[in-house]
Amino acid sequence: MLYRQGSLLQLLAIVPFISFSRGSILPTSNDLRDEYDFIVVGGGTAGNVVANRLSEDPSISVLVIEAGGSNADILASQVPNMWTRLLGSMYDWNYTSIPQAGLDGRSISLARGRLLGGTSSLNTMLYTRGTSDDYDSIAELVGDPRWSWDRLQPYIRKNELWSPPSSNRPTEGEFDPAVHGRDGLLEVSLPSDPQPIDDRVLQTSRENSEFPFNLDLNSGHHLGVGWLQSTITSTGRRASSATSYLGPGVINRPNLDILLDAQVTRLLLSNGTDDVTFDAVQFVAGTSAAQSVKAVREIILSAGSIGTPNILLHSGIGDAGDLARVGIQSVHQLPSVGRNFTDHILGGLTWFANSTDTFETVGRNASLQAMLLEEWRTNGTGFFSGSGIDHLGYVRLADNASIFDNFADPAGPNTGHIELIISNGDLFSGPTPENFMVIEVMLTKPLSRGSLSLNSSNPFDDPIIDPAYLAHEFDRFALREGVRSAQRFLSSPAWEGYILGRTGAFATVDVQDDDQLDGFLRENFISGLHFVGTASMSPKGASWGVTDPDLKVKGLNGLRVVDASVIPLIPAAHTQVPVYIVAERAADIIKEDWKLV
Repeated sequence: MLYRQGSLLQLLAIVPFISFSRGSILPTSNDLRDEYDFIVVGGGTAGNVVANRLSEDPSISVLVIEAGGSNADILASQVPNMWTRLLGSMYDWNYTSIPQAGLDGRSISLARGRLLGGTSSLNTMLYTRGTSDDYDSIAELVGDPRWSWDRLQPYIRKNELWSPPSSNRPTEGEFDPAVHGRDGLLEVSLPSDPQPIDDRVLQTSRENSEFPFNLDLNSGHHLGVGWLQSTITSTGRRASSATSYLGPGVINRPNLDILLDAQVTRLLLSNGTDDVTFDAVQFVAGTSAAQSVKAVREIILSAGSIGTPNILLHSGIGDAGDLARVGIQSVHQLPSVGRNFTDHILGGLTWFANSTDTFETVGRNASLQAMLLEEWRTNGTGFFSGSGIDHLGYVRLADNASIFDNFADPAGPNTGHIELIISNGDLFSGPTPENFMVIEVMLTKPLSRGSLSLNSSNPFDDPIIDPAYLAHEFDRFALREGVRSAQRFLSSPAWEGYILGRTGAFATVDVQDDDQLDGFLRENFISGLHFVGTASMSPKGASWGVTDPDLKVKGLNGLRVVDASVIPLIPAAHTQVPVYIVAERAADIIKEDWKLV
């Protein structure tokens, strides 16, 4: 989902902060034990899952090291409709890509969460699993059927706690109860307060066969238009890995320590073995000198698709030639580290709306904002209880599309090439007298592949990030068709009298002209912030990839990767849910390896 700074920052001072229960987070690094059974690097979406599951065994000691601070007392991370306020803030790593040739030389903002919960504490909260095709393709690629859709179902259920929306409104006919879990830790719900355009969206699904109604977009077959499910609790609050997997019953476990505001700089080799074994983590906490702590069993790297390869490279794990150029001695030759960087790309299409009941009406009225925020504080309902999105659509290119004459279809038959994100106004506009209707068009199965490399030997320098957006002809073709599909969606009779015409940069584009559309894409599309693949899984024994299917780093001992970086093929989904699924299965793999089950 597109991220930009919003216009409601002043609301942070209106309502008193809401405090989550605080556990025994270590006051300083001086309180660390000398060693732990497992050290989890990164207290984000994946890391907190692993920490929770491993610390279920009271005989096992677990340490989580998180570069950011606490997620508690951050109002914008609790109020669903304030998620845009976190982007570009002190809670964001604020990465930036190198200038992108496919985007007219623009550098693109690449937000990542720098707080407990990681990006799950600042994302758009969309709960989309992807399709059966996505996971079956990964299982086939890595040669391990346990990564297939059917075999992962127990982990989907183990993660999900299906919950009623905070308004407790009836939701029959908006989801399929059979495909959801009710015993997990992460609350998932439907929109609490439907938006004025919802009836028009559903009417379109009846009028236009290109956009049929889909009862549940998370069934494994997501084509069509359906109700959005979100990681929002039954009390109208954000559910993140921090609030769900590190709740009071977990964070107070005596065998689980969490160290915040401590950035891991590199991993350290063991001196006591002939094999290449990593058994310690070096980090810097605040202004202190570098310190280290030892892992008796394993280091689990869960720093994300940017942080994980960055740490591996600074530890001497990567391409020896690339490392030598920045003055780092190679410890283990693994050229795939940082390669295969894959991301979704998206852009917003904006129309004038014949309505005064859109997001813009709230954005230009401070007293209305205060009233709606008070409603959220009191009841967990209303405008601020949702992400601002009620429906998604997934569409495929035509089977006989000319692009398939030259390139194999990267999506399976149940998988859309394009996602349409439908919203009742512009979530990111400042105060404006106009009212808008917006559809974000996202490419779900890109073929462009980028890379991450080091800028220097200083671990505090940002890496060089090249997502290579629109480098592949397929991506440009599919996005052109996606824009045309969005135009057809709003050409349905359901929108007559409501849509008044295109606006902004989109207004002057001839959508039937490929060259004009390509220019529009280059000038306006940005990151979907769904990075995967930089420490990819591959078959055991393969000459490419970074981890085996059990997520152990190839050719090394004592080191495993559990986060989005291991996903070799990007799912047609907002990637927080695939990461939760990977982490739940990874925890079981680790337990089995160490006979903890």
